[in-house]
Amino acid sequence: MITNRLCLDYEAKGGGYLKAEVKKNNTILDAVPYTKTITNRQVCYRFDDAPPEHCSVIGNCPSEPLHIDHRISRHPIYTVVFTNWSDPVPVGGTSEMASKIESHEIRVNEVLPSKNANKVNHDNFLSMIVNHTVTEMTLNLISDMPHLYCVTLEVKDVADNVRQCRRFILVDETTMLETKHDKPFQFTSASPDTSFTWQTHHNDICLSWKDHFINKFYFDNELFNGVEADPFGFIKGTYEQISGELPVSGTPNVHGIIKYMASWKLNDGSFSQEIEVPDFLNQTLCEQLSVNDGETYTFYVRPIDIVGNTYNESRTLFIDQSAPQITDVWLEKDGYERLYVHDSTDLSKMQMTFNAFDPHSGLLKIHWMFGTKDTLTELISEHLSVRKPQIVSNFAFI
Repeated sequence: MITNRLCLDYEAKGGGYLKAEVKKNNTILDAVPYTKTITNRQVCYRFDDAPPEHCSVIGNCPSEPLHIDHRISRHPIYTVVFTNWSDPVPVGGTSEMASKIESHEIRVNEVLPSKNANKVNHDNFLSMIVNHTVTEMTLNLISDMPHLYCVTLEVKDVADNVRQCRRFILVDETTMLETKHDKPFQFTSASPDTSFTWQTHHNDICLSWKDHFINKFYFDNELFNGVEADPFGFIKGTYEQISGELPVSGTPNVHGIIKYMASWKLNDGSFSQEIEVPDFLNQTLCEQLSVNDGETYTFYVRPIDIVGNTYNESRTLFIDQSAPQITDVWLEKDGYERLYVHDSTDLSKMQMTFNAFDPHSGLLKIHWMFGTKDTLTELISEHLSVRKPQIVSNFAFI
C-alpha cells in the first residue's frame, strides 16, 4: 500500500425547479423543473519527507555529487557542476509520487585556521540560488592572498526537503618556496668536525633538511590540518569530502610541502633518475650506495608544495675512510740521513725529516712532538697548519 499520497474526492450536486410570477396580475405559473447536475473533483495531498539523492549513492554512476574542475589552483576561476540529482521515488511507487527538484544553491565560505580542526566561517562569503534546470556555475574567487574555501551545494525539492554536499578548494596565486638559512640541509652521515662534508666510513649516505624548505605562508597559516565536521550533521558519506585532494581529514604536509624528490651523481657522472623520498614527513633520506675512498657524491633535493611550487638545492659529500700516511722519518746531519745520535750537542745540529700525505682528503694540520722514550718526557711539541694536500717535510729541532 502506498502511503505518501492522500486524495479526497468532492462531489457537488445541483438541481431544483423554477416558478415564475406574472407581476401584471400576480399570477404564479406552474413549477418548471430544470435538469439536475453533478460535478466531481479530486484533490490529492502528497507526503514527501525524503531529501534529494545523487545517482552515485542510489545507483551506480561515475559522476560526483559536486564536481569541481580543479580543487587546487593558482587561477581564481572555478567551474562547479552538479548533475544527476533526483528526488527519490517511494518504494513501490511511481515517479509522480516524488515532488521533484526545485532549486540548487551554491555557498562559498572561507575555512579559517584553528589550533585543532580548522573551522568553516558560516557567514556567507558568496551565495547563489538557481532553478532545477541549471546544473553548472562559474566562481570567480580572485584574491591577493591564499584562501581555503568550503563550497557547499544545497539541493532542494518542491516539498522543501534538502540535501547538502561540500568540497574544499584552495586558491593560491602568490606563494613560493624558500629556505631557512638557520635550518641546516646537510649530510648527517658525515663528520661534524668537517662541517658535514666528509664521510669517514663506508656505510649509508644520509641527509637531513629539517624545516630547511618552507612555504612561508603555510608555515604561518596551517590550513591543511583538517576541517571540523558539519556542525548540523547533514553532510555525511559520499556527500562529504572524505577522499581525493583536500579531504576533510586533512592533507599531510611540511609547511605546505607535500613531497620531496631526490637524485644524485657519483663524481662527474650523470644524475640518477629522481625518486620520491619515502616517509617525507621525516625530511630525511638514506641511500645505500657503493662508497669508496676518494669518491664524491652530489645530491639534489627538490621539494614540491601543494600548489606545485618547487625549489632545487644540492649538497656535495666527499668520501675518505683512510688515515693519513707518514713515511721516511729521518734525522739528517751534514746531508746524511740516519736515526742515531751521540749526545745533545750532536742532536742540536740535526734536522728531523718525514713525508706526510693523505691522497683523498689531504692534510688539515700536523701535530708533532719530540721527547724521550724511556721516561715518556715531552721536550717540545707544535701544531702546523696545512692549507692544501701536500707532502710535508724538513722540520728542524734546534
